[in-house]
Amino acid sequence: MGIWQKCMIAVACNTSLRRAGEAVGRKTGLAEQFVSAADIKGHVARATRLGGEGVSISSFYLGEYVTDIAQVTETTAQLRDLVPALNQAGGDVHISIDPSQLGYMQGRDILDRNVDAIADLIRGLGPVQSEKQTARTIRLMIDMEDFDMIDETLALHNRLDDAGVPVAQTLQARLYRTEDDLDAMIRRGAMVRLVKGAMAPPDTVAFTKRPDIDANYLMLAGKMLSDDARKSGFFPVFGTHHRDLAIKIGALADQNGWSRDAFEFEMLYGVNQPMQRELRNAGYRLRLYAPFGHDWWAYAWRRVGENPRNLGLLLRSGLNR
Repeated sequence: MGIWQKCMIAVACNTSLRRAGEAVGRKTGLAEQFVSAADIKGHVARATRLGGEGVSISSFYLGEYVTDIAQVTETTAQLRDLVPALNQAGGDVHISIDPSQLGYMQGRDILDRNVDAIADLIRGLGPVQSEKQTARTIRLMIDMEDFDMIDETLALHNRLDDAGVPVAQTLQARLYRTEDDLDAMIRRGAMVRLVKGAMAPPDTVAFTKRPDIDANYLMLAGKMLSDDARKSGFFPVFGTHHRDLAIKIGALADQNGWSRDAFEFEMLYGVNQPMQRELRNAGYRLRLYAPFGHDWWAYAWRRVGENPRNLGLLLRSGLNR
């Protein structure tokens, strides 16, 4: 699995392949399988439509492996424009950010300045309503990237949380250290989105076999649905497309007395709609990770790296149009 992920990340980062692939994507509609819209207006319209169907979103402005400061500046500007647009539309929205999008590679001062500009807009909207309510809520969700970025990413979350910013953190189940990181988040009463992880860390720091990753995910889910988590005000978000895993998580929640509106499942926009409908029909909260923008190539191929079955989804979406 690690070799597959590394190969797909190489595809995602290859400039020549990206140019050729994006040209094909524009002609075939391939990108539309995973991307909600090309711009803020279209994305907000899609978010509003999904909200009317009882589905929340996690907005993500496309752009990964950002080394160009001009692209960092553009991403910051897009997200600053997105906050008031989403607020005006209403609904329960997470705005997902990758630290590498907002200046991590250019320096901590740049990252902090850009993140704070977005966070201040969100904080300025007023107190976030209870997660169980349907009133307008906007929260900053910090994605987790490479292994060597974890400590600084968690420090960013904690700094924003201590400053009263509505913020949440993504953790990766494939990493050995995540159990300790999750325990700290539970004590903090945070919101955590648990994912398997799309990166490819070495086996010295991570599980590399899918059954081991799944087993660790389920163990961590048990902690997220524990009495200690509930008492601290912790809010669990389970990012998974694995139906059997979702069923087991639902059973854990029932067993531990968690109501179905006290946690949520998150899935990728455009992926496994039958499972999305099944979760909603069972009364679970559902959120879709919905990217928007033009730079879809790296995002799509990281999804393939995360799960080889997504390659079939990519290819079928192009062939069927």
